[in-house]
Amino acid sequence: MAVLAHASAGRIVAAWTLDPAPIDPATHLEQTHTRGRRHLRRLLDQPADAEVRSPMTNQLFDRLTQPADPSKRKKIDYMSVTSYTYTPRKPLRRVLDHALDHLNQIDQWQRWRREGVVPIPTDGWAPSTVTLPEDRLPLTAADLDAWLWRVDQAMRLLTQRAAGLSDDDLDWQPPDGGWPLRRILHHVARSEVLYAASFDEVLPDDPVARYAEADARFSKRLVAARAMTDDPSIVFPDPYGTFFTPAGVVAEVLALESELLTSVTG
Repeated sequence: MAVLAHASAGRIVAAWTLDPAPIDPATHLEQTHTRGRRHLRRLLDQPADAEVRSPMTNQLFDRLTQPADPSKRKKIDYMSVTSYTYTPRKPLRRVLDHALDHLNQIDQWQRWRREGVVPIPTDGWAPSTVTLPEDRLPLTAADLDAWLWRVDQAMRLLTQRAAGLSDDDLDWQPPDGGWPLRRILHHVARSEVLYAASFDEVLPDDPVARYAEADARFSKRLVAARAMTDDPSIVFPDPYGTFFTPAGVVAEVLALESELLTSVTG
């Protein structure tokens, strides 16, 4: 069932990628926050002990974030599955931490570009793969309001900073091969909805039903995306900010599933 889990993850990531986004990253951030906030507000409807499994697997994450240099890529073990879960409080923490981390990154990238000051990683946050004790605490209406105020301020500041960047700022390539700010900002926008909608868009637990639902969402998005390919104001970034065409998304899905079959058949 490991292969089916990764295939399901691949198809749901493809569906996420085919969700059309504004080409301007600041607009993407603004629109996504409006949408994500509705999902975050509904977290209050969940039981205190609710916990759902993310569609993603760590193995697919590794595949999607491999270095561009083939010599630096690592072999991925598709015969095992490492995944993680969300509680009602955890999406709030992830949205806020993610926004603050990349807000700080804008200033770091600007200094790097203009003054040659190499950034120092700020890794004080805990990733989605980690569930903290506080993530399992009950979420009250007062808690949610306080979280949303912090999230709103962080996203407002991030959007304002993004809107003030020039194309040169957005597309500057860090010397170490890191992500340009344009990619980073689209990544933040994509990720907010993925965190926020973790309960609203949960997939079935049954492996076969999970794959079928992921495939249905992918197929629906693909039909809609193909009708938008001539719109120059629309882009299709994956969760890590890489732009694709609908045809490119299909090719990625087929490539992943070919790798998965090879891992089984040898």
